[in-house]
Amino acid sequence: MRKTVGWKPKSGSKDVASVRFRCLSPMEELQRSGFEIELYSEESDAADRYAAVIFSKLYSAADQKLAEKLRAKSVKTILDLSDNHFYNPNNLPEYVTAAANMRKMSELVDRVICCSSHLAQVVSQEAKLRRPPLVVGDAVEQMILPLDAPSPFAERGKNPFRILWFGSHGSPNAPAGMEDILRIRTHLQAAHAKTNSELTVLSNNAEKYRALEPKIGIPSTYLEWSDGTLMSALAKTNLVVIPVSVNPFTKCKSNNRAVTALWHGVPLIADRIPAYEDLRNFLFLDDWEAGFKHALAGSREIQIRTTAGSVYVRQNFNISRIAGEWRRALKTVLAEPVPAR
Repeated sequence: MRKTVGWKPKSGSKDVASVRFRCLSPMEELQRSGFEIELYSEESDAADRYAAVIFSKLYSAADQKLAEKLRAKSVKTILDLSDNHFYNPNNLPEYVTAAANMRKMSELVDRVICCSSHLAQVVSQEAKLRRPPLVVGDAVEQMILPLDAPSPFAERGKNPFRILWFGSHGSPNAPAGMEDILRIRTHLQAAHAKTNSELTVLSNNAEKYRALEPKIGIPSTYLEWSDGTLMSALAKTNLVVIPVSVNPFTKCKSNNRAVTALWHGVPLIADRIPAYEDLRNFLFLDDWEAGFKHALAGSREIQIRTTAGSVYVRQNFNISRIAGEWRRALKTVLAEPVPAR
């Protein structure tokens, strides 16, 4: 009897954040707990050894063909999605194709799993699904900061007030990413005028940063994305900022950046998207003026919010908890009857 689940990501590299969040990390945790799961094998007999295959952000014509082949052999097929590529206000040809493929794949597979409830709603509206999407969030990057890392609320002395923005540089189909920093330029400049503030930008596009740097208006530094640079930056940060151009693309994003900051005990100010709603008591949401005021002062209010947020996310977004959600979702799919072909 086939028991193994195959997980097919776009890449096997841990350097790709979405591959870690949406495949490698939960898969490794599931394996540690004894769940039968592995990276999908391209060998000719693969279809004969899997009970189900997860396509992680894969929905090209070739992926559709493979899914059809697997389903013909009664292998359950699952599509995991973490981006709203249906949103394409500029009618970009590559996103027209992506949306068409994502719709076809969503309608072909037995189940869709989404990173957020809002994305699940969008997929349900855009595609004729066999069953409603399941939702499984992202686990936090559980990095161990240096033991001598200063508290973000410690007296700074001559040290600057360090502000961190981190994330992907952006997407061509929607306003998002690094350029969102300009949304809070006046708050950054006001903070710099009151204190010796500086901004660190941790991302994956140095060229975009160089074009953006003169517009930011305060001293800033660029770091190329890696686990090591994120860990180092968080250890020195007094405040994380997540400005967001809210649109149908960004509204579908997970809470990953917010919970990463809170997990490591760093104060946070962000614009509101649906995935941040359950974190609203732990950060300053849509309130940049008050957020900067409390952050610069290291107030009791922001310390209480951040500490409570760290406890909350460590309980709810650790890898064990998220792997448990994957386990329940996969068991749900495996237990469902095979629909008529």
